[in-house]
Amino acid sequence: MALQGTANTRFFLVRHGRAEASNPGGDAARRLVLEAREELTEHFRALEWKELEIDRVFTSPFVRARETAEILTAATGAPLEESEALASGKSTGPELLRLGARLGRGAALVGHNPEIAEAVSAAAGRKVDVPPGAVAAIEADGAGFRLAWLRAPA
Repeated sequence: MALQGTANTRFFLVRHGRAEASNPGGDAARRLVLEAREELTEHFRALEWKELEIDRVFTSPFVRARETAEILTAATGAPLEESEALASGKSTGPELLRLGARLGRGAALVGHNPEIAEAVSAAAGRKVDVPPGAVAAIEADGAGFRLAWLRAPA
């Protein structure tokens, strides 16, 4: 997947943490389970922030993704912005990769599977399992996308 005029950049794809199985308000209202909040707080604090360099966080409007993004912003100090393109079912994996490249260096996109896993797999050139709470570093340049690394909560 070639990218016209894209300079070398690194952005991040983040799958939301573990969420409740259902919510009376529907799928978009599903919240993180308590254990996931604690797990994500520890996971995001343990990452090497020099390597991450997150300066903006974009999130799906779904509650579980927004809660994940809020934990990420607390760990990084980056501002948070909601993006409908990150809502479950709104974009394909390749569209998420192009969005990340457009948003540029230091952007973190918090969303859902299967879209996040599809994007990570496309960047890796192979099927990749992306568990809840995982952070993937994606490198983009004029030649396309590459998965630099993937880190999941322990």
